[in-house]
Amino acid sequence: MTTSFIVLEENATGLKVTKFQSALKQLNLYFGAIDGIFGAKTKAALIKFQQLYSHVPSNGVVDAETILQLDEDVWLSRKEVLREGSTGEEVKALQEIFTAYNLQPLRIDGYFGRKTKEAVICFQQNWGLTADGIVGKQTWVALYRHQVHDITYEDRVNAFFGDLNTDTFIKLPLQKGDEGRDVLVLQKFLNHVSGSTHGILEDGNFGEATEQTVKHFQQRQGLVADGFVGIQTYEAMLAEGLTQQLINELLSIRKGKSINFQNWEEYEVVEDAVVRGETVIHRFEVAPGQDFRIVITSLENNAIFELFKVAEPRIYAEKASNVRLFLEAGEYYITVNAIRGNATYKLKVESISC
Repeated sequence: MTTSFIVLEENATGLKVTKFQSALKQLNLYFGAIDGIFGAKTKAALIKFQQLYSHVPSNGVVDAETILQLDEDVWLSRKEVLREGSTGEEVKALQEIFTAYNLQPLRIDGYFGRKTKEAVICFQQNWGLTADGIVGKQTWVALYRHQVHDITYEDRVNAFFGDLNTDTFIKLPLQKGDEGRDVLVLQKFLNHVSGSTHGILEDGNFGEATEQTVKHFQQRQGLVADGFVGIQTYEAMLAEGLTQQLINELLSIRKGKSINFQNWEEYEVVEDAVVRGETVIHRFEVAPGQDFRIVITSLENNAIFELFKVAEPRIYAEKASNVRLFLEAGEYYITVNAIRGNATYKLKVESISC
């Protein structure tokens, strides 16, 4: 009998929840977003899983019993029936288990031959299973339980989550002087909630500009504006829509060049490439009294452009691989996506008046 302890409860958020949701989805029990939020859909899928087993309480709480059974089921879901003559990586995995866990040393060659069959039959006899030399569900279950037999329940739960030992999507606290991925996520999120076309440089360095933007966010949320990202600021970010799914989307966005005409230059050209699944955003400004034309071209017409004017809902150009437009004064941004593979493109903004 296991010693139970609560691992996750409803309303929890973080990477542990994403791992749990992914496991339920692999078992075809959860069909929602992998967003790291333990909401109603996640709880319903959890209860559905718990109801499959009499030894697991159907209470919608993720405890040790639930994780241990879930880990076993996920492991089994990747296994296939093996018999004499089978080949491939699963046969190698089987032979590795027999060798590593002192059952019977086998040649790890990915071929289910006579010696592998004999080892399986011996194992089945020791576990009271039908000794037919076929590795089906019951034999896989026995092999799994043999591997984890001497591991404590707490260690098995920790192993299920791996290095996802945080209940937050980003490391806390974050403050001026920090750098890295978590700071980059913070910067992208702050730009996102402010409209995504203005804001701080997304460079992964928590500097003065990032600190000031955090303070502005905190003021809007009615928090102490100290520029320090602790649990209260993080919870305000959750309330503003921070999820693992949003983070994944934001990290797929790359800032391109900001085109700022000075000294009345005649034109500027950006040549770049975008990979499928990535979005590149370029920004530029047309000052009053200046008239500009924008020319966008894409090699093999495999890039999609969308042109927006800041603070206006209108899309000036949508899904156009080659376009020429005349622009009035204002601030604009262009998003570039690839239709297939990598998309090489050229963006030219030029003055058409003196």
